[in-house]
Amino acid sequence: MTTLLQRLLLETLSPQTDPILRTYLETVLPAMETEFASISALGGSEAIHLQTLTQMGDRYAREKAQRWAQRADQNLCVHVLNALLTAWNLIPHLKSPLMEVEKRLLCLGMTLHDYNKYCTGEEEDPPKAHEVEDILNLCRELGEKLNFDGFWPDWQQYISEIAFLAQNTQFKAGTNAYSANYPPFKLKKSRRLQSPLRHLLAFGDIAVHIQDAGELETGTTGKRLREHLRPLGIRKSLVYHRLRDTLGMLTNGIHNAVLIFAQELDWKPILFFAQGVIYLAPPDADLEVPDRPELKAFIWHQISQSLGSKMLGGEIGFKRDGKGLKVAPQTLELFTPSQLIRNLPRVVAARVNNANTPATPKRLEKLDISAQEREELGGDLRSDRLAEFLSIIQKEFFSNSPEYIEWVLETLNLQAQISPEKTQVQAGGVNYGWYYVAACYIFQQNTWDLEKVDDRLNKIANDLADWAEANNLLSERSSPTREVFDRYLDRYLEVRGWDDRQSDFEAELLTYTTAKTKLANAPICSLSSGEFISEDRMDSVVLFKPQQYSNKNPLGERQIKRGISKIWALEMLLRQALWSVPAGKLEDRKPIFLYIFPAYVYSPQLASAIRLLVNAITRVNFWEVCQFWSQKEINVSYLRSFSWLEEEVERGEHSQTKYESADFPFMATYYTTTRGKTRTEAWVEPAFLATILPFLLGVKVVATSSSVPIYNSDRDFVESTILDGAPDFWTGLYLPNTLRVREFDRTLTILLAIYSLHLDSQGKIGPKRNPRWQALNNTVREVITDVLNVFVLAQKKFRAEKRNPNDEEVCRYWKFANILTLDKKEMTEKLKFTQQIVREYRTFYQVRTDESSHAILLPLSKALETILSAPINWDDEELILQGAGQLHDALERQKVYKRPLITDKTIPYTTRQARELEAIQTFMTTCVKQLFGQMCKGDRALLQEHRNRIKSGAEFAYRRLQISDNR
Repeated sequence: MTTLLQRLLLETLSPQTDPILRTYLETVLPAMETEFASISALGGSEAIHLQTLTQMGDRYAREKAQRWAQRADQNLCVHVLNALLTAWNLIPHLKSPLMEVEKRLLCLGMTLHDYNKYCTGEEEDPPKAHEVEDILNLCRELGEKLNFDGFWPDWQQYISEIAFLAQNTQFKAGTNAYSANYPPFKLKKSRRLQSPLRHLLAFGDIAVHIQDAGELETGTTGKRLREHLRPLGIRKSLVYHRLRDTLGMLTNGIHNAVLIFAQELDWKPILFFAQGVIYLAPPDADLEVPDRPELKAFIWHQISQSLGSKMLGGEIGFKRDGKGLKVAPQTLELFTPSQLIRNLPRVVAARVNNANTPATPKRLEKLDISAQEREELGGDLRSDRLAEFLSIIQKEFFSNSPEYIEWVLETLNLQAQISPEKTQVQAGGVNYGWYYVAACYIFQQNTWDLEKVDDRLNKIANDLADWAEANNLLSERSSPTREVFDRYLDRYLEVRGWDDRQSDFEAELLTYTTAKTKLANAPICSLSSGEFISEDRMDSVVLFKPQQYSNKNPLGERQIKRGISKIWALEMLLRQALWSVPAGKLEDRKPIFLYIFPAYVYSPQLASAIRLLVNAITRVNFWEVCQFWSQKEINVSYLRSFSWLEEEVERGEHSQTKYESADFPFMATYYTTTRGKTRTEAWVEPAFLATILPFLLGVKVVATSSSVPIYNSDRDFVESTILDGAPDFWTGLYLPNTLRVREFDRTLTILLAIYSLHLDSQGKIGPKRNPRWQALNNTVREVITDVLNVFVLAQKKFRAEKRNPNDEEVCRYWKFANILTLDKKEMTEKLKFTQQIVREYRTFYQVRTDESSHAILLPLSKALETILSAPINWDDEELILQGAGQLHDALERQKVYKRPLITDKTIPYTTRQARELEAIQTFMTTCVKQLFGQMCKGDRALLQEHRNRIKSGAEFAYRRLQISDNR
């Protein structure tokens, strides 16, 4: 089956992609994921490195492990894949094009170029540079494992070339670049191994070690990359843009706007980072640098365009509460007053939909009118919409304009019936007068339906805008948000060729200290450092609940106002627009945010793949995931071929898919929600996704309940996964809050084992399946307390289904128990001991597994009953003799075929009896001395407490041993 990474790449490749690269992804990539994905190319766990190097006998194991672990994580599969794709993207720019065989050599040489890291991961010593024969043999061995035959049947004929390229990718010590040291090359123009192939490989390998676009100028990386462009005959320059901040949707929008702008300058993106892009641009002599004001204006246009259609449709930027419609400041700034007035009927139609509980009748009760008139007017959704429309327009555009009131009354033909003063009756921030006007108008037009009223609103809006413009009643509005956004770009956006504008610390400090003074009474942004001007949080802007009133402020101090900066307000509005989340509602659904970073770098193809992932990934169905995993031998590697996306699509269909309004997710943001009320329920899915995504795709993931990214870039942390504020079930399983490359197999195995066990024992199956994740902490607590509770929970499932476990289920639950011992000696020994006592009594007593649990556990039940019912003052020998006697008497009452020692007629009967008595006594000795004396400390109360666990574990052990015997 196709793996997730393979599918994402193939579905986002351009239809014009070279068939050789497509074939490589179809044949070699799945095998490479299996062999390379769990090996560290960079970074990794210090403990695992130390263990591996120590076993290899490395004298400097500790120093190497510490040094390697200080690097950020990148697995070998993604390292190789990104390096290959980066080198491949240079091929169209070469002076002399590559032949088909050279393209295949490029693919296979890059695949094997870090064979030394593979060997270290497998705890083997890699061959030295001069050991050519060993290098050739290793290349052959890896080629067979990585399905080189499927990619290129003739690859073995070019093994010398492949080994040469793999050994000499890097232009530094440790190479062996003399062709005479290798068997004769089959490639006719063998000099092309040195150039262009080696330089292509070196360029790709250097590129995937970069973590930030700025390294192009701040370190030696840019120089090293340019040194390989010259021999390739690529007359291009390397340039970059970088945004030194990461918020989410807004910063992604800025990046993608710069990408679009750069395309017009013939800048071709070749490397993507969390905070920027490196481009291949025209040579320095012809290089055109973006004009700063022009680029800033273009970025603002792109951002405002992303918000515009959603705002004018009423989806974002507006909110209706008990006091009527509210408008976000950004909405007023993005559009002219005339544009807003003309589009407000659409907003009102989208936001005012309370047909069952219209507001007009309640508003009329507040007015000084007769009961008869109030009853006649009534009021419904039609009058609500008209009243809200008239009210918000006056509030936002004509607050001090009597002309507006007169115009409205004349337009509605109510000037003789209602005075201007009557339209302005207000209380508690609500204008009741306009509800009276609306009710009177609808009363006159009572035959109109809602559609007719909406049409009339549109005409009124257009006539009003025309009238206001003709009479110069609409004032020009400034855009503080645009001004702040421009300053934000000046401060954080870098483009090669621009002068560096450092952060104005004094201005930032002044803004902060001014806001803190009593006289200012200004809000401070609670989501950022306060470097930009803040405003009160509007319900129509933030996704979380607004600030609640509190009287717990210090005596004599003003109430602290939690504000939001203009920049973060834009971010929140973009999240509303792109996620289709209503303002103020997301917090109720307990979101957990997953911030997905590249592990160092994305090639353009991999960036497109991650974009598709974020667009198409579906909610995780753990019933299906756990079932799939169980059917695949409880091996997490098979999860690569599970169907993680929403639907199957044809190859190439997503080559033009957009990451919503942006092309590429530099730092992709994905969030999960729950209908449950507990923190445990909220974390079940994101904890799994934060573990599985780096395992499947080689990305880095931070999971947190914070809507603010806690890291700006993958440079800020070395781990592959970080769980910020990990849930109780995670810590209860003793799982670390941070994970490195080679720790995923164990973590995923433990997580899926506990999820599977919980769903089997606690979940409700039926038309309305309920996983009951709120009880997961209890499941974890029981298993961690005693591993035999795995079998107690399994028995709960089978009792509910009124059946015995089949052979596959017995083996599966035994594997779960072994997994959930968590490598603890005490738990591991308890499992082994459970098997031991069952083996001992199976020597003299055996029944079919389709018989009852009572029949299967007869010897153990008798032994426990004897120990628990015997007088306290009996010593061990008395307990052993008493138990052996009672057990022998019980066996005498059983059918003879259940007593294997007695049924063996090749031995004299007296000998058989003696052997059975000896086996019974051995079993009773184990029960008394080890089970009761050691495990339960000679405490009968403790034995009574453990009784059901021991019997459940013994029954599964019996069934498992019977399966082994049958095989």
